[in-house]
Amino acid sequence: MKKAFAFVRDLATYVGGRGPGLIVLVALGALLDGFGLLLLVPLLGTLFAEGASQTGPLGLLLNLWPDKQGASRLILVLGLFGLVMALRALILWQRDLRMGALQVGYLESKRSTLARALAGSRWEALNALGHGRVTHLMSGDIQRCASGVHFLLQGGVAVVLVVIQAGVALALAPLLAVIALMAMGLGALVMGRWLGASREIGARVTSSNMRLMVELGRFLGGLKAAMSQNLHSAFVAAFERDLGIAAHQQIAFINRQAAMRVMWSLLGAAVASISLLLGFLVLDYPPAVMLTLLVVLARIAGPAIQIQSGLQQVAYALPAWEAVQNTLDDLIREARVAAASSEDRSSLKGTIRIHDVTYLHKGATDGRGVRALSLTLQPGEFVAVTGSSGAGKTTFADLMAGLLEPQQGRITIGGQTLDAQTISAWRDRLAYVTQDPLLFNDTIRANLLWGGVEAGDAPIAQALAATGADRVVSRLSLGLDSVVGEDGAMVSGGERQRLALSRALLRRPYVLVLDEATAALDADSEDAVLRALAELDPRPLILMISHRAESLAVCSRRLTFEEGRLIDDRVL
Repeated sequence: MKKAFAFVRDLATYVGGRGPGLIVLVALGALLDGFGLLLLVPLLGTLFAEGASQTGPLGLLLNLWPDKQGASRLILVLGLFGLVMALRALILWQRDLRMGALQVGYLESKRSTLARALAGSRWEALNALGHGRVTHLMSGDIQRCASGVHFLLQGGVAVVLVVIQAGVALALAPLLAVIALMAMGLGALVMGRWLGASREIGARVTSSNMRLMVELGRFLGGLKAAMSQNLHSAFVAAFERDLGIAAHQQIAFINRQAAMRVMWSLLGAAVASISLLLGFLVLDYPPAVMLTLLVVLARIAGPAIQIQSGLQQVAYALPAWEAVQNTLDDLIREARVAAASSEDRSSLKGTIRIHDVTYLHKGATDGRGVRALSLTLQPGEFVAVTGSSGAGKTTFADLMAGLLEPQQGRITIGGQTLDAQTISAWRDRLAYVTQDPLLFNDTIRANLLWGGVEAGDAPIAQALAATGADRVVSRLSLGLDSVVGEDGAMVSGGERQRLALSRALLRRPYVLVLDEATAALDADSEDAVLRALAELDPRPLILMISHRAESLAVCSRRLTFEEGRLIDDRVL
């Protein structure tokens, strides 16, 4: 129940000042609906030729038209009824438009908040989440949150409608309306016991879908290797098993919803039949009142079903909202302190010293990472970082980039400690190129200037020439305005690496980290690129992770790691 209230409070916070206007539209729509129902009394009374001597609401409404000519009164009543319905339609149009905008806006605000939290959190926290979980949060879970918001808003409208229509029923036939409403209320309480089960089903669906996304991400990540070894059939079998579990849970929820609608239909029919018998045989209500009351009770059943269904949908969506909100809370706790000032940025230069730093990855059975690392790096050095797989090379690079925080020891730049206060400014001075760099489905120019980099044609040409990417651009008909496709699909792996290196140079970095950034190039091409980087003036501190012995020819220093320890540091 606390989580449900938290969900409602979260939505109310987003709605904010737009709430009163929406409430007015909802109330006006319900009041006009109720007034339209009341107009059925004089309409039916005129059709049944009932006299104006009637008492109660029927007599009051009939006496509004003293003209005894049935045709004239019928035209007036129909005209007023049409006017009310037209005004109601306009109100409902505006109401639904605003509710739809709120639903879409809430969905996008959640996605935007989650994206900002992901971007502002520590790499370690992001890495722990995993791509599958993030994808599912951004798509399935948030979509179910939006569904919950939809039914929450619609349920609120239904509550107002039920209140107004119940008031109309009480005005027409107080005693009979009380009996009918009590019977419906009792039925709602009995069926309300299903809400807990709906929430449990929702939790199981969230868990099942999360497993599906994680498994799908793993398969796609190793798709090439899996297909080359005929292992894809085993994945499909496991995927279909998890898919069957998720489908079973969703069908169970649909079954509950369908059963509830049937029960409400039966309850409504029973209440209407009993009310009709009591009204005619015991309480002697006029036909116009009884027929109008039956219409009102039938109209109440619709919103009542909507309320019950909406509560189930909200209960079903609540685990998804909890998953999104818990992730947001975790990421916010992991978020960095405010970005450093411009003074911090300008002072982050000079000798880099690593003081007895240890970082071991959580969950790694072999304790991968770096241990007791002490090292001094000078500006402009070209350092090769070597070692076997899992020796600690990438962990060292990630520590230098501020992606990981030392569990022990510290890193200083020009005497300033690299910490939460200085990390943002440090990242502004760093460029990091991986073996599989990211390119967007945009032009080459847009990819080169990604991240707000400002550069004219001359600097761009210099950066492209330094990496050999100028030949890539020259062969394309639109040059810098050529679109590279999704993830750079229109260019080769080596060309993608050249473009990524050019983008890194345009940042004018103080430190350039290359993690197998030239692995897709042949030996001669790699040598040409590395020599061009070595001739940069001024040259950034370059940290190059590579397994090729030929790459060492242009380096001024080599660091060798083994089992997380620096076992060799020599000048070349």
